[in-house]
This record gives sequence, C-alpha cells and structure tokens, in this order.
Amino acid sequence: MTRSAAPVTTLPGFFGPGPFVRTLVSLAKAYMDRREVRNLAELDERMLKDIGLTRDDVVSALAEPLHHRPSWVLVRCTRPTLPAPRPAAAHNVRPVVQLVSRA
Repeated sequence: MTRSAAPVTTLPGFFGPGPFVRTLVSLAKAYMDRREVRNLAELDERMLKDIGLTRDDVVSALAEPLHHRPSWVLVRCTRPTLPAPRPAAAHNVRPVVQLVSRA
C-alpha cells in the first residue's frame, strides 16, 4: 500500500505561531529598551543636556505603557543641536592688499 503525502494546510483562522512569537519578541525588546532608559535616569542633568534630553523627558518615557519602547519617545524629545554660526560669506572674502605708492 502506497501512501501519498497530503499537503499540510492550516485551519481557517489559524495563523500559526507567527503573531505570538512577534508579540513576545516585541515585549522582550520593550523590556530591554526600558532597562536602558532606566540607565539614562541615573545620569545627572548636565550629562542629559549633552545628549539633548531633560530629566522630564526620561521620566515621561518611562511612564509609557510597558509594551511601548521608551527610546522611541526619547527620540522624539531630543532637541537638535545647532551648529556653530559661521561668519557671513567667509568663503567669498578676498584678502585686501594695500597699495603703496612710491612718491
């Protein structure tokens, strides 16, 4: 008697372990991310200012629900650092050479 391999099909409405595994991975990433943001909370105000954050930014990121990644909140909170102002048209300025007359 010969058996033929029947194709394996999923039941209607069953999506396999994909969504469950993705949810677990997402929760694990959120947990690790939260742990890193807690390390930021240990920095002093000067160090937080150097990276463009305030203490309130860190506290509000940690107040997010557990399944949210608080670093995404901090990315939105960072203040852009402005580059140092450049002198106006410094690259087009030509040196001025004084003419000396022989009189």
